[in-house]
Amino acid sequence: MLGNEYDEAGKLINATGLTIGEVLTCENHPDSDHLHICTVNVGKEILNIVCGAPNVKKGQKVIVALDGAELPGGVKIKKGMIRGAESNGMICSLSEIGIESKYQSEEDKKGIHVLGNDAKPGEDPIKYMKLDDEVIDFDLTANRGDLLSILGMAYEIGAIYGKKVKEIDLSHKENKEDINKTFSIDIKTDNCKIFLAKRALNVEIKESPDFIKTRLLASGIRPINNVVDISNYVMLETGQPLHFYDADKLNR
Repeated sequence: MLGNEYDEAGKLINATGLTIGEVLTCENHPDSDHLHICTVNVGKEILNIVCGAPNVKKGQKVIVALDGAELPGGVKIKKGMIRGAESNGMICSLSEIGIESKYQSEEDKKGIHVLGNDAKPGEDPIKYMKLDDEVIDFDLTANRGDLLSILGMAYEIGAIYGKKVKEIDLSHKENKEDINKTFSIDIKTDNCKIFLAKRALNVEIKESPDFIKTRLLASGIRPINNVVDISNYVMLETGQPLHFYDADKLNR
């Protein structure tokens, strides 16, 4: 009735039969120059798994696709023999569970994904990575730019169901420094109607919290670092484009 169509809706990760495993031993395959024979604790049992990833090592917590698992692209995992060695599953990379390489770190692109030391064998790796989310991919028309944010979509849903939208907390602390004494903006194009700037001091560049990275990933944006990620996160939330500049590199 509203005319808002969606392309698809479903789980972010479409894979079954996955569990967390701990690599107990990792030995070179006697009949291969790149394969490894691993024993992996998957909680209820210890499995022999042949793995070809160059970065697999003893002691790692990993994603294991068990016998009978179904992975994106119609891949089905079956136990069998690989170069004469028994293999009862597969140790997975992020690509094999459906995460495109453009969203992966350089380390993940090289082989299997290594989980944190707190990961427990036998539990769900998708829940551990906080990727057990569902995604609705809307096909918006050009005249509905107001829906290009979580806030805009909330107002739309609120209008449908007669619900009040919760206000975003925009409170923040500022010092009393006059930014105009150290920083100025000069707009030299008529195509930019307004340009607002704030200055943030003592910023440490580091990795973002998991909940921010996974929400960005679900929205089709690759996490990079806390500064870049928070600008994209707020843009998705409010619809306001943001960009961070390194003040030391600006000609002010």
